[in-house]
Amino acid sequence: MHISSLFNFQVFLTGFNNIPPPEIYRPVVLWHGLGDNYNGSGIHSVNDLISGLYPGIFFHSIYIDEDPSGDQQKSLFGDANKQVDQVCDQLKSIKQLASAEGIDAIGFSQGGVLLRGLIERCPHLSFHNLITFGSPHMGVMEMPLCKDPRDWICKRRNELLKKQVWNDNVQRKVLPAQYFRDPFEYEKYLKHSFYLADINNERNEKNASYFTNLTKLNKLALVTFTEDTTVVPKESAMFCDIDTNWKQTIPFDKTNLYVEDYIGIKRLHELGKIDFHFIEAAHMAISDEFVEEIALKYLGNT
Repeated sequence: MHISSLFNFQVFLTGFNNIPPPEIYRPVVLWHGLGDNYNGSGIHSVNDLISGLYPGIFFHSIYIDEDPSGDQQKSLFGDANKQVDQVCDQLKSIKQLASAEGIDAIGFSQGGVLLRGLIERCPHLSFHNLITFGSPHMGVMEMPLCKDPRDWICKRRNELLKKQVWNDNVQRKVLPAQYFRDPFEYEKYLKHSFYLADINNERNEKNASYFTNLTKLNKLALVTFTEDTTVVPKESAMFCDIDTNWKQTIPFDKTNLYVEDYIGIKRLHELGKIDFHFIEAAHMAISDEFVEEIALKYLGNT
């Protein structure tokens, strides 16, 4: 049988049997947050939910260490710049991602600000949508709260870390320190910040590729937790800053990062490519219903 005839025959059979062609979905990568690991129960739940909506979708949970306990430890201690480079290589080595025309990325808390750095610095991969949940895009002014309010060792550790946050040794080894950003100590931040000041292009020497790579996104979805006391200020999740004179939040579109368009946030916003979402809950208290809503809106092949 001639090739074209064979193709038409196959098409006829597909229609005859009423068998729809298989869906091809964009692959999804997820980067977990501080104190979690790539193989945690929460990550599995998200994978199961997404896979239920999009059967056969490719899902990859980003890791720094293949041992879950090691991965969890490295979510607190490590070099953010090296981790971003490592993950860039990791994703490029996966054929489903390296060949994809578009990858959807989900970042939980700290994972979101690391993913944004990845998108800015890893142009070999094609990203479509970026969804971040409570991610400190404009940094944090406080160290992550201790889970147990009676844990005085944890509280004392945080006090010491905050006092030494601009120490080069702390900046290179403690991940939360690398996105610590106190507007009241802005010059110290610009001088010593090991990660955030760079990916935010806040220093005099700008990296034009960050703007170019980020503005390739189809959508940037920013989720803020209205009762968040872990990311301080919580509005950092939507790129807001603090006015040091009035001690009030500067609206998203009035910050220097937006007005001067250091990384392309203004460009994305003007093109209608930034969506804001709010969860009336504490940090990372996400319902399955909300995850499903986000998945239906931004994932798959929509």
